[in-house]
Amino acid sequence: KLQELNSNCTGRLFGVMSENSLTVLSFALNPPEDDDTAILPAALQLNMPVEIDLCGVLFIGDAAENIPDAFKDIDITDNPLLLKYTLNAQQVQPFFYVHQTLKEAGEPEIIEESKIWQRFSYIRLRTSIPIITQKSDVIDAFQLTRKNLASGTVGFHFPQADVYILGTDSESKIINIKDLLKKSSKSIAGTIDSIDASMLVNMTTDKSSENYSKYAPVLQHIKKPFQSLQFDLNVDTLSVVDGSLSASQLYSILVESVCKNLRLIERSFAQQLNNGKELRTPEILHFKPKNYMHLISIAYPRGSHDEDTKEYRKSLHKALSFDLSRPLFCRGNAVRFSYDFSPSEPLLIPHEAIPSLPSGFSVSLVKGLYAYHHYMQDNFDDSGWGCAYRSLQTVFSWFKLQGYTGQPIPSHKDIQKCLVDIGDKAHSFIGSKQWIGSTEVGFVLETLLGVTVRILCAATGDKMADEIENLKEHFDTQGTPVMI
Repeated sequence: KLQELNSNCTGRLFGVMSENSLTVLSFALNPPEDDDTAILPAALQLNMPVEIDLCGVLFIGDAAENIPDAFKDIDITDNPLLLKYTLNAQQVQPFFYVHQTLKEAGEPEIIEESKIWQRFSYIRLRTSIPIITQKSDVIDAFQLTRKNLASGTVGFHFPQADVYILGTDSESKIINIKDLLKKSSKSIAGTIDSIDASMLVNMTTDKSSENYSKYAPVLQHIKKPFQSLQFDLNVDTLSVVDGSLSASQLYSILVESVCKNLRLIERSFAQQLNNGKELRTPEILHFKPKNYMHLISIAYPRGSHDEDTKEYRKSLHKALSFDLSRPLFCRGNAVRFSYDFSPSEPLLIPHEAIPSLPSGFSVSLVKGLYAYHHYMQDNFDDSGWGCAYRSLQTVFSWFKLQGYTGQPIPSHKDIQKCLVDIGDKAHSFIGSKQWIGSTEVGFVLETLLGVTVRILCAATGDKMADEIENLKEHFDTQGTPVMI
Protein backbone atom coordinates (compact mmCIF):
# COMPACT_ATOMS: atom_id res chain seq x y z
CA LYS A 1 0.00 0.00 0.00
CA LEU A 2 2.89 2.38 0.77
CA GLN A 3 4.38 1.68 -2.65
CA GLU A 4 1.34 3.32 -4.26
CA LEU A 5 2.20 6.69 -2.66
CA ASN A 6 4.08 9.23 -4.77
CA SER A 7 4.08 12.51 -2.83
CA ASN A 8 5.30 13.88 0.49
CA CYS A 9 2.67 13.74 3.25
CA THR A 10 2.08 12.58 6.80
CA GLY A 11 -0.47 10.29 8.37
CA ARG A 12 -1.39 8.01 11.24
CA LEU A 13 -0.92 4.28 11.75
CA PHE A 14 -3.55 1.84 12.99
CA GLY A 15 -2.68 -1.49 14.57
CA VAL A 16 -3.23 -4.12 17.25
CA MET A 17 -1.20 -4.46 20.44
CA SER A 18 -1.12 -8.08 21.58
CA GLU A 19 1.31 -9.91 23.87
CA ASN A 20 3.67 -6.90 23.87
CA SER A 21 3.83 -7.03 20.09
CA LEU A 22 2.54 -4.26 17.81
CA THR A 23 1.04 -5.34 14.48
CA VAL A 24 0.52 -2.37 12.14
CA LEU A 25 -2.41 -3.03 9.82
CA SER A 26 -3.28 0.21 8.01
CA PHE A 27 -2.73 3.94 7.78
CA ALA A 28 -4.68 7.11 7.05
CA LEU A 29 -3.29 10.31 5.55
CA ASN A 30 -3.53 13.80 7.00
CA PRO A 31 -5.44 16.14 4.67
CA PRO A 32 -4.08 19.39 3.22
CA GLU A 33 -4.55 22.32 5.58
CA ASP A 34 -6.93 24.09 3.18
CA ASP A 35 -9.34 21.11 2.91
CA ASP A 36 -12.17 21.81 5.37
CA THR A 37 -14.26 18.82 4.30
CA ALA A 38 -11.54 16.19 4.72
CA ILE A 39 -11.68 13.33 7.20
CA LEU A 40 -8.99 13.45 9.88
CA PRO A 41 -7.27 10.15 10.77
CA ALA A 42 -8.34 10.44 14.42
CA ALA A 43 -12.00 10.59 13.33
CA LEU A 44 -11.60 7.20 11.63
CA GLN A 45 -11.02 5.56 15.01
CA LEU A 46 -14.80 5.08 15.35
CA ASN A 47 -14.85 3.20 12.04
CA MET A 48 -12.23 0.68 13.14
CA PRO A 49 -12.96 -2.61 14.91
CA VAL A 50 -12.29 -2.45 18.65
CA GLU A 51 -8.65 -3.28 19.48
CA ILE A 52 -7.46 -1.71 16.20
CA ASP A 53 -6.22 1.63 17.51
CA LEU A 54 -4.10 4.61 16.59
CA CYS A 55 -0.61 3.32 17.27
CA GLY A 56 1.82 5.61 15.48
CA VAL A 57 2.71 8.33 13.02
CA LEU A 58 3.67 8.05 9.35
CA PHE A 59 6.15 10.37 7.60
CA ILE A 60 6.27 9.92 3.83
CA GLY A 61 9.17 11.31 1.81
CA ASP A 62 10.42 14.63 3.19
CA ALA A 63 7.21 15.42 5.10
CA ALA A 64 7.31 15.65 8.90
CA GLU A 65 5.36 16.92 11.89
CA ASN A 66 6.28 18.39 15.23
CA ILE A 67 7.18 15.76 17.82
CA PRO A 68 5.74 15.04 20.40
CA ASP A 69 2.56 16.83 19.22
CA ALA A 70 2.09 14.23 16.49
CA PHE A 71 1.65 11.52 19.16
CA LYS A 72 -1.00 13.32 21.24
CA ASP A 73 -3.97 11.18 20.12
CA ILE A 74 -2.19 7.85 20.69
CA ASP A 75 -2.95 6.07 23.96
CA ILE A 76 -2.63 2.38 23.03
CA THR A 77 1.02 2.44 24.11
CA ASP A 78 3.47 4.63 26.03
CA ASN A 79 6.00 4.13 23.24
CA PRO A 80 4.24 5.01 19.97
CA LEU A 81 5.70 4.13 16.60
CA LEU A 82 7.09 6.48 13.98
CA LEU A 83 7.36 5.03 10.48
CA LYS A 84 9.46 6.91 7.94
CA TYR A 85 8.91 5.84 4.34
CA THR A 86 11.39 6.87 1.64
CA LEU A 87 9.60 7.34 -1.68
CA ASN A 88 12.43 6.73 -4.16
CA ALA A 89 14.09 3.86 -2.32
CA GLN A 90 10.75 2.49 -1.06
CA GLN A 91 12.29 1.77 2.33
CA VAL A 92 10.65 1.73 5.75
CA GLN A 93 12.46 2.96 8.86
CA PRO A 94 10.65 2.33 12.17
CA PHE A 95 11.34 4.27 15.37
CA PHE A 96 9.83 4.07 18.86
CA TYR A 97 9.30 7.25 20.86
CA VAL A 98 10.78 6.35 24.25
CA HIS A 99 11.31 8.90 27.04
CA GLN A 100 10.91 11.81 24.60
CA THR A 101 13.55 10.33 22.29
CA LEU A 102 13.25 8.53 18.95
CA LYS A 103 15.00 5.16 19.03
CA GLU A 104 15.44 2.84 16.07
CA ALA A 105 13.10 -0.14 16.28
CA GLY A 106 15.11 -2.53 14.15
CA GLU A 107 14.02 -4.32 11.00
CA PRO A 108 10.21 -4.75 10.85
CA GLU A 109 8.74 -8.17 10.16
CA ILE A 110 6.44 -8.24 7.13
CA ILE A 111 3.45 -10.54 7.71
CA GLU A 112 1.14 -11.82 4.98
CA GLU A 113 -2.52 -10.95 5.45
CA SER A 114 -3.60 -14.60 5.56
CA LYS A 115 -1.24 -15.29 8.48
CA ILE A 116 -2.54 -12.28 10.39
CA TRP A 117 -6.09 -13.65 10.28
CA GLN A 118 -4.93 -17.10 11.26
CA ARG A 119 -3.87 -15.49 14.52
CA PHE A 120 -6.64 -12.92 15.04
CA SER A 121 -10.41 -13.37 14.83
CA TYR A 122 -13.33 -11.00 14.39
CA ILE A 123 -16.16 -10.95 16.90
CA ARG A 124 -19.31 -9.55 15.32
CA LEU A 125 -21.86 -8.47 17.92
CA ARG A 126 -25.37 -7.56 16.83
CA THR A 127 -28.14 -6.29 19.07
CA SER A 128 -31.10 -3.94 19.06
CA ILE A 129 -31.50 -1.12 21.60
CA PRO A 130 -34.88 0.67 21.91
CA ILE A 131 -34.69 4.47 22.11
CA ILE A 132 -37.52 6.82 23.14
CA THR A 133 -36.59 10.50 23.33
CA GLN A 134 -37.40 14.00 22.20
CA LYS A 135 -35.75 15.03 18.95
CA SER A 136 -33.90 17.82 20.74
CA ASP A 137 -32.48 15.30 23.26
CA VAL A 138 -31.45 12.53 20.86
CA ILE A 139 -27.70 13.06 21.41
CA ASP A 140 -28.20 13.03 25.20
CA ALA A 141 -30.11 9.75 24.80
CA PHE A 142 -27.04 8.16 23.22
CA GLN A 143 -24.81 9.31 26.06
CA LEU A 144 -27.24 7.93 28.66
CA THR A 145 -27.43 4.61 26.80
CA ARG A 146 -23.64 4.28 26.76
CA LYS A 147 -23.51 5.09 30.47
CA ASN A 148 -26.04 2.35 31.23
CA LEU A 149 -24.11 -0.18 29.15
CA ALA A 150 -20.89 0.61 30.98
CA SER A 151 -22.56 0.08 34.38
CA GLY A 152 -22.42 -3.72 34.09
CA THR A 153 -26.11 -4.33 33.37
CA VAL A 154 -25.47 -6.32 30.18
CA GLY A 155 -24.22 -9.79 29.33
CA PHE A 156 -23.11 -11.44 26.10
CA HIS A 157 -23.92 -14.74 24.42
CA PHE A 158 -21.89 -16.67 21.83
CA PRO A 159 -24.48 -18.94 20.17
CA GLN A 160 -21.98 -21.01 18.17
CA ALA A 161 -20.42 -22.30 21.40
CA ASP A 162 -23.36 -21.49 23.75
CA VAL A 163 -21.08 -19.49 26.06
CA TYR A 164 -22.22 -16.57 28.22
CA ILE A 165 -20.03 -13.71 29.46
CA LEU A 166 -21.28 -11.60 32.37
CA GLY A 167 -19.94 -8.54 34.13
CA THR A 168 -19.65 -10.57 37.33
CA ASP A 169 -17.26 -13.15 35.80
CA SER A 170 -13.91 -13.30 37.57
CA GLU A 171 -10.44 -12.70 36.16
CA SER A 172 -9.66 -16.39 36.69
CA LYS A 173 -12.23 -17.49 34.09
CA ILE A 174 -10.27 -17.91 30.84
CA ILE A 175 -11.91 -17.87 27.42
CA ASN A 176 -10.14 -19.50 24.47
CA ILE A 177 -11.19 -17.42 21.47
CA LYS A 178 -10.97 -20.29 18.98
CA ASP A 179 -13.42 -22.29 21.10
CA LEU A 180 -16.07 -19.63 20.48
CA LEU A 181 -16.02 -20.33 16.74
CA LYS A 182 -17.31 -23.83 16.11
CA LYS A 183 -16.53 -24.38 12.45
CA SER A 184 -18.48 -27.26 10.98
CA SER A 185 -17.46 -26.67 7.37
CA LYS A 186 -14.98 -24.85 5.20
CA SER A 187 -15.09 -21.09 4.79
CA ILE A 188 -17.42 -19.79 2.08
CA ALA A 189 -15.56 -18.01 -0.71
CA GLY A 190 -16.24 -14.29 -0.89
CA THR A 191 -17.47 -14.05 2.71
CA ILE A 192 -15.90 -13.08 6.05
CA ASP A 193 -15.54 -15.53 8.94
CA SER A 194 -16.36 -14.14 12.37
CA ILE A 195 -17.52 -15.18 15.82
CA ASP A 196 -21.20 -14.35 16.26
CA ALA A 197 -22.30 -12.67 19.51
CA SER A 198 -25.43 -11.07 20.92
CA MET A 199 -26.15 -8.86 23.94
CA LEU A 200 -28.48 -9.47 26.88
CA VAL A 201 -29.80 -6.74 29.19
CA ASN A 202 -30.44 -7.34 32.88
CA MET A 203 -34.11 -6.46 33.47
CA THR A 204 -34.21 -6.99 37.25
CA THR A 205 -32.48 -5.43 40.26
CA ASP A 206 -30.92 -7.22 43.19
CA LYS A 207 -33.02 -6.00 46.13
CA SER A 208 -30.45 -7.26 48.62
CA SER A 209 -27.83 -4.93 47.21
CA GLU A 210 -26.56 -2.14 49.46
CA ASN A 211 -27.23 0.32 46.63
CA TYR A 212 -30.88 -0.69 46.36
CA SER A 213 -33.22 2.04 47.59
CA LYS A 214 -36.96 2.51 47.56
CA TYR A 215 -38.35 5.69 46.06
CA ALA A 216 -41.83 7.13 45.81
CA PRO A 217 -42.80 7.84 42.19
CA VAL A 218 -42.89 11.51 41.19
CA LEU A 219 -44.74 12.73 38.09
CA GLN A 220 -44.08 16.13 36.53
CA HIS A 221 -46.55 17.36 33.92
CA ILE A 222 -45.25 20.07 31.55
CA LYS A 223 -47.38 21.32 28.68
CA LYS A 224 -45.27 22.22 25.64
CA PRO A 225 -44.96 21.17 22.00
CA PHE A 226 -42.20 18.67 21.23
CA GLN A 227 -41.28 16.07 18.66
CA SER A 228 -40.98 12.54 20.01
CA LEU A 229 -38.72 9.89 18.48
CA GLN A 230 -39.14 6.17 19.02
CA PHE A 231 -36.92 3.71 17.18
CA ASP A 232 -34.71 0.65 17.56
CA LEU A 233 -30.98 1.13 17.18
CA ASN A 234 -29.54 -1.84 15.31
CA VAL A 235 -26.00 -2.19 16.61
CA ASP A 236 -23.60 -4.18 14.42
CA THR A 237 -20.10 -3.96 15.80
CA LEU A 238 -16.72 -5.64 15.33
CA SER A 239 -13.83 -6.50 17.63
CA VAL A 240 -10.47 -8.09 16.87
CA VAL A 241 -9.17 -10.61 19.41
CA ASP A 242 -6.61 -13.40 19.59
CA GLY A 243 -5.41 -16.21 21.83
CA SER A 244 -6.96 -16.52 25.26
CA LEU A 245 -8.51 -13.76 27.33
CA SER A 246 -9.95 -13.59 30.80
CA ALA A 247 -13.74 -13.32 30.85
CA SER A 248 -13.50 -9.81 32.32
CA GLN A 249 -11.13 -8.69 29.53
CA LEU A 250 -13.45 -10.04 26.86
CA TYR A 251 -16.43 -8.45 28.61
CA SER A 252 -14.71 -5.04 28.57
CA ILE A 253 -13.87 -5.40 24.87
CA LEU A 254 -17.48 -6.21 23.99
CA VAL A 255 -18.89 -3.34 26.06
CA GLU A 256 -16.42 -0.99 24.39
CA SER A 257 -17.43 -2.30 20.96
CA VAL A 258 -21.12 -1.54 21.57
CA CYS A 259 -20.35 1.92 22.98
CA LYS A 260 -18.06 2.66 20.02
CA ASN A 261 -20.76 1.58 17.57
CA LEU A 262 -23.24 3.85 19.34
CA ARG A 263 -20.84 6.79 18.96
CA LEU A 264 -20.56 6.01 15.23
CA ILE A 265 -24.37 5.99 14.92
CA GLU A 266 -24.59 9.13 17.07
CA ARG A 267 -22.20 10.92 14.72
CA SER A 268 -24.48 10.08 11.79
CA PHE A 269 -27.48 11.47 13.70
CA ALA A 270 -25.54 14.64 14.58
CA GLN A 271 -24.60 15.20 10.93
CA GLN A 272 -28.23 14.81 9.88
CA LEU A 273 -29.35 17.30 12.55
CA ASN A 274 -26.67 19.81 11.51
CA ASN A 275 -27.73 19.53 7.87
CA GLY A 276 -31.39 20.05 8.77
CA LYS A 277 -32.39 16.80 7.09
CA GLU A 278 -35.18 14.44 8.06
CA LEU A 279 -33.76 12.01 10.60
CA ARG A 280 -33.18 8.47 9.36
CA THR A 281 -31.99 5.70 11.62
CA PRO A 282 -28.42 4.85 10.57
CA GLU A 283 -27.48 1.31 9.60
CA ILE A 284 -24.01 -0.15 9.94
CA LEU A 285 -22.27 -1.69 6.93
CA HIS A 286 -18.82 -3.31 6.90
CA PHE A 287 -16.30 -3.04 4.07
CA LYS A 288 -13.04 -4.74 3.10
CA PRO A 289 -11.35 -3.01 0.14
CA LYS A 290 -8.67 -4.95 -1.69
CA ASN A 291 -5.18 -4.45 -0.22
CA TYR A 292 -6.72 -3.11 3.00
CA MET A 293 -5.80 -5.37 5.89
CA HIS A 294 -8.99 -5.24 7.96
CA LEU A 295 -12.69 -4.43 7.94
CA ILE A 296 -13.96 -0.89 8.32
CA SER A 297 -17.48 0.03 9.52
CA ILE A 298 -19.59 2.90 8.19
CA ALA A 299 -22.98 4.23 9.35
CA TYR A 300 -25.23 5.27 6.45
CA PRO A 301 -28.74 6.70 6.98
CA ARG A 302 -31.24 3.94 6.25
CA GLY A 303 -32.73 4.31 2.80
CA SER A 304 -29.95 6.58 1.55
CA HIS A 305 -28.61 6.02 -1.95
CA ASP A 306 -25.01 5.89 -3.12
CA GLU A 307 -25.42 9.32 -4.72
CA ASP A 308 -26.36 10.74 -1.29
CA THR A 309 -23.07 9.53 0.22
CA LYS A 310 -20.82 10.33 -2.74
CA GLU A 311 -18.92 13.26 -1.20
CA TYR A 312 -18.32 11.39 2.06
CA ARG A 313 -17.07 8.35 0.15
CA LYS A 314 -14.68 10.50 -1.89
CA SER A 315 -13.25 11.93 1.34
CA LEU A 316 -12.87 8.41 2.70
CA HIS A 317 -10.96 7.33 -0.43
CA LYS A 318 -8.55 10.25 0.02
CA ALA A 319 -8.05 9.65 3.75
CA LEU A 320 -7.30 5.95 3.24
CA SER A 321 -5.15 6.56 0.14
CA PHE A 322 -7.42 4.92 -2.43
CA ASP A 323 -7.75 6.35 -5.91
CA LEU A 324 -11.13 7.39 -7.30
CA SER A 325 -11.14 4.99 -10.25
CA ARG A 326 -13.73 2.63 -8.74
CA PRO A 327 -16.14 2.70 -5.78
CA LEU A 328 -15.11 0.90 -2.59
CA PHE A 329 -17.67 2.05 -0.01
CA CYS A 330 -20.98 1.87 -1.88
CA ARG A 331 -23.70 -0.31 -0.42
CA GLY A 332 -22.94 -2.99 -2.99
CA ASN A 333 -19.35 -3.18 -1.72
CA ALA A 334 -20.43 -4.22 1.79
CA VAL A 335 -19.06 -7.61 2.86
CA ARG A 336 -21.10 -10.71 3.61
CA PHE A 337 -20.44 -12.85 6.67
CA SER A 338 -20.29 -16.61 6.25
CA TYR A 339 -23.10 -17.42 8.71
CA ASP A 340 -25.42 -14.96 6.91
CA PHE A 341 -24.96 -16.81 3.63
CA SER A 342 -27.87 -19.02 2.59
CA PRO A 343 -27.19 -22.36 0.82
CA SER A 344 -29.81 -21.39 -1.77
CA GLU A 345 -27.86 -18.29 -2.84
CA PRO A 346 -25.56 -18.31 -5.90
CA LEU A 347 -21.94 -19.13 -5.13
CA LEU A 348 -19.47 -16.25 -4.97
CA ILE A 349 -16.21 -16.30 -7.00
CA PRO A 350 -16.31 -20.11 -7.56
CA HIS A 351 -13.16 -19.98 -9.72
CA GLU A 352 -11.09 -19.53 -6.54
CA ALA A 353 -11.76 -23.19 -5.71
CA ILE A 354 -9.77 -24.26 -8.78
CA PRO A 355 -6.18 -25.27 -7.87
CA SER A 356 -3.55 -22.72 -8.89
CA LEU A 357 -1.41 -23.40 -11.93
CA PRO A 358 2.27 -24.18 -11.37
CA SER A 359 4.80 -21.39 -11.72
CA GLY A 360 5.70 -20.26 -15.22
CA PHE A 361 2.13 -19.55 -16.34
CA SER A 362 0.58 -16.10 -16.77
CA VAL A 363 -2.89 -15.99 -15.17
CA SER A 364 -5.45 -13.23 -15.76
CA LEU A 365 -8.66 -13.39 -13.72
CA VAL A 366 -11.82 -11.52 -12.80
CA LYS A 367 -11.10 -8.69 -10.34
CA GLY A 368 -13.55 -8.60 -7.44
CA LEU A 369 -16.63 -10.51 -6.38
CA TYR A 370 -19.32 -11.91 -8.64
CA ALA A 371 -22.19 -14.35 -8.07
CA TYR A 372 -22.39 -17.48 -10.22
CA HIS A 373 -25.94 -17.76 -11.61
CA HIS A 374 -26.96 -21.07 -13.19
CA TYR A 375 -29.95 -23.03 -14.47
CA MET A 376 -32.77 -23.82 -12.03
CA GLN A 377 -31.75 -21.32 -9.35
CA ASP A 378 -34.28 -19.10 -7.55
CA ASN A 379 -36.89 -21.90 -7.84
CA PHE A 380 -37.19 -21.04 -11.53
CA ASP A 381 -37.14 -23.71 -14.25
CA ASP A 382 -35.11 -22.40 -17.19
CA SER A 383 -33.47 -25.69 -18.12
CA GLY A 384 -32.56 -25.79 -21.79
CA TRP A 385 -33.16 -22.10 -22.58
CA GLY A 386 -31.86 -19.89 -19.76
CA CYS A 387 -28.10 -20.09 -20.39
CA ALA A 388 -27.57 -16.53 -21.65
CA TYR A 389 -30.02 -15.12 -19.08
CA ARG A 390 -27.90 -16.65 -16.31
CA SER A 391 -24.69 -15.41 -17.92
CA LEU A 392 -26.16 -11.91 -17.99
CA GLN A 393 -27.10 -12.19 -14.30
CA THR A 394 -23.55 -13.31 -13.48
CA VAL A 395 -22.00 -10.35 -15.31
CA PHE A 396 -24.57 -7.96 -13.78
CA SER A 397 -23.77 -9.24 -10.27
CA TRP A 398 -20.16 -8.10 -10.71
CA PHE A 399 -21.27 -4.50 -11.27
CA LYS A 400 -23.59 -4.71 -8.26
CA LEU A 401 -20.99 -6.24 -5.92
CA GLN A 402 -18.37 -3.68 -6.98
CA GLY A 403 -20.75 -0.86 -6.05
CA TYR A 404 -21.33 0.42 -9.60
CA THR A 405 -25.10 -0.04 -9.32
CA GLY A 406 -27.69 -0.44 -6.62
CA GLN A 407 -30.16 -2.14 -8.94
CA PRO A 408 -31.26 -5.70 -8.11
CA ILE A 409 -30.14 -8.58 -10.33
CA PRO A 410 -32.65 -8.61 -13.23
CA SER A 411 -34.95 -11.63 -13.45
CA HIS A 412 -35.71 -13.41 -16.72
CA LYS A 413 -38.89 -11.34 -17.01
CA ASP A 414 -36.97 -8.10 -16.30
CA ILE A 415 -34.50 -8.99 -19.06
CA GLN A 416 -37.30 -9.77 -21.51
CA LYS A 417 -39.16 -6.56 -20.64
CA CYS A 418 -35.98 -4.51 -21.17
CA LEU A 419 -35.56 -5.96 -24.66
CA VAL A 420 -39.21 -5.21 -25.45
CA ASP A 421 -38.91 -1.64 -24.11
CA ILE A 422 -35.95 -0.85 -26.38
CA GLY A 423 -37.79 -2.28 -29.40
CA ASP A 424 -35.63 -5.35 -29.92
CA LYS A 425 -38.42 -7.85 -29.24
CA ALA A 426 -42.20 -8.03 -29.66
CA HIS A 427 -44.43 -7.83 -26.58
CA SER A 428 -45.19 -11.57 -26.84
CA PHE A 429 -41.55 -12.20 -25.91
CA ILE A 430 -42.30 -11.41 -22.23
CA GLY A 431 -42.96 -14.62 -20.32
CA SER A 432 -41.73 -16.85 -23.15
CA LYS A 433 -38.94 -19.44 -23.11
CA GLN A 434 -37.13 -17.99 -26.10
CA TRP A 435 -33.35 -17.96 -26.09
CA ILE A 436 -31.26 -14.83 -26.13
CA GLY A 437 -27.65 -14.48 -27.27
CA SER A 438 -24.65 -12.28 -26.71
CA THR A 439 -26.18 -9.42 -28.72
CA GLU A 440 -29.25 -9.27 -26.47
CA VAL A 441 -27.06 -9.58 -23.38
CA GLY A 442 -25.11 -6.55 -24.61
CA PHE A 443 -28.31 -4.56 -25.23
CA VAL A 444 -29.55 -5.20 -21.67
CA LEU A 445 -26.22 -4.36 -20.01
CA GLU A 446 -25.91 -1.15 -22.02
CA THR A 447 -29.52 -0.16 -21.19
CA LEU A 448 -29.57 -1.00 -17.47
CA LEU A 449 -25.98 -0.12 -16.56
CA GLY A 450 -24.87 2.35 -19.23
CA VAL A 451 -21.71 0.36 -19.94
CA THR A 452 -20.08 -0.27 -23.30
CA VAL A 453 -20.16 -3.89 -24.46
CA ARG A 454 -17.61 -5.37 -26.84
CA ILE A 455 -18.35 -8.57 -28.76
CA LEU A 456 -15.50 -10.69 -30.14
CA CYS A 457 -16.36 -13.23 -32.84
CA ALA A 458 -14.71 -16.66 -33.08
CA ALA A 459 -16.01 -18.85 -35.89
CA THR A 460 -15.05 -22.10 -34.12
CA GLY A 461 -13.73 -23.22 -30.76
CA ASP A 462 -10.26 -23.51 -32.25
CA LYS A 463 -10.36 -19.81 -33.14
CA MET A 464 -10.72 -18.91 -29.45
CA ALA A 465 -6.93 -19.07 -29.21
CA ASP A 466 -6.76 -15.99 -31.45
CA GLU A 467 -8.64 -13.98 -28.80
CA ILE A 468 -6.43 -14.90 -25.84
CA GLU A 469 -4.52 -11.61 -25.85
CA ASN A 470 -7.77 -9.62 -26.06
CA LEU A 471 -9.22 -11.56 -23.12
CA LYS A 472 -6.02 -11.17 -21.11
CA GLU A 473 -6.03 -7.41 -21.67
CA HIS A 474 -9.69 -7.26 -20.62
CA PHE A 475 -9.13 -9.09 -17.33
CA ASP A 476 -5.97 -7.11 -16.57
CA THR A 477 -7.54 -3.70 -17.24
CA GLN A 478 -11.31 -4.07 -16.68
CA GLY A 479 -11.73 -7.23 -14.62
CA THR A 480 -15.40 -8.00 -15.34
CA PRO A 481 -16.63 -11.53 -16.11
CA VAL A 482 -17.15 -12.31 -19.79
CA MET A 483 -19.76 -14.43 -21.55
CA ILE A 484 -18.48 -17.03 -24.01
